[in-house]
Amino acid sequence: MAAATQLDPVQSQAAPSRFAPEIELLLACSRPASDHESGLAAILACPLHWDKVLRFATHHRLLPALHSTLRSRDDVPASIQSAIASRFESHQRRVLRFTAELLRIVRQLEQRKIPVLAHKGVALGQFLYSDPAQRQFGDLDFLVRATDVSRARLALQQLRYTPKIQLSPRQEKEYLRTGYEHVFGLGHERNLVEIQWQIVPRFYAIDFDMDALFARSMEMELEGLRLRTLSREDQMLVLCVHAAKHQWAQLGMLRDIATLSRLPVDWRWIASEAQRMGIAHLVAVSLQLAGSLLALDLAALPAFQKEIRSVRKSAAAMERKIAEGAEVDTESLRYFHDFMHLRERWADRWRMAWRLATTPSVGEWLSVQLPDSLFSLYIGVRMFRLVKRFCLPSSRQAALPTE
Repeated sequence: MAAATQLDPVQSQAAPSRFAPEIELLLACSRPASDHESGLAAILACPLHWDKVLRFATHHRLLPALHSTLRSRDDVPASIQSAIASRFESHQRRVLRFTAELLRIVRQLEQRKIPVLAHKGVALGQFLYSDPAQRQFGDLDFLVRATDVSRARLALQQLRYTPKIQLSPRQEKEYLRTGYEHVFGLGHERNLVEIQWQIVPRFYAIDFDMDALFARSMEMELEGLRLRTLSREDQMLVLCVHAAKHQWAQLGMLRDIATLSRLPVDWRWIASEAQRMGIAHLVAVSLQLAGSLLALDLAALPAFQKEIRSVRKSAAAMERKIAEGAEVDTESLRYFHDFMHLRERWADRWRMAWRLATTPSVGEWLSVQLPDSLFSLYIGVRMFRLVKRFCLPSSRQAALPTE
């Protein structure tokens, strides 16, 4: 890495571009080979700060794309090749360990007759790229039904996993209604596994039908084990909502969406379901960004043409944020304002605002200890913390739910 950061940029005429050359390089590496070859040589001839390339690749979770594209090129300095290869090998070792752990957990849950879907992480890497190491991720996600959460928790604890939070029976009941995940750690890794019973917390007002997700799920094979994951169409909706939740801050999310979009999927069903759920604009922004940044052929998606045209201004604003490397504060009022603005139906906007204001979270339960007989008073605690947040915007106390 030292050699990488000390290497002077190659001085050359820079080609006109929307982004810094380091971001342009990552975008080129994330496009299909047939689309990036001619532009890639021009980008590599530009002055590049390779320490920024490596840092951006980690932030955007595009190290696998960078490695697979540049590993055999003669126009990349040997010291850079070595730095990228070293980081990718560390990533590969981590993925191997994650894969083994995923298989261990799936077997544990299946032995206890707990239906489970492998979600994102290793499974998505295998499905989209035929190699889990071709996708960067930070934990293992599993989808279960809310009625199976307690059994899944016990199964993980039998594997020596430790839950991140401990809730009373009354808090747990409310959390299953309004939250969406329990986080578990193993050893020194405190956030290794997430058991999810919804795709996003209730206050986002995007309510996926979990029974339907399980019914439509598909089977896949990983290291000789048959397991289930979301169908392609459900996967598209979920990936787009997940990217919107993070304001498309990581280009790796768009790479996943673009890769999935190039597979055979039922776009009419996706468009119909997105409209039913009131998330058509969220999906359209994701597709527009994938088209603008990663060469996805939007003309081949007739079911979304109207929505894509209507969100181009919003997508352009997101592009500018990507170019600026703006940090996403998912607890800020601005964040929730922008998210609500992307919902196409006023009813969904008001529903999200109401739920956000009236849904106590773990933060409220930890800030004030109330007996179960007074549990309904947590709405008042919630309101107080919101008012405090409005009046003292510089306060570090998080009044907005993050779970």
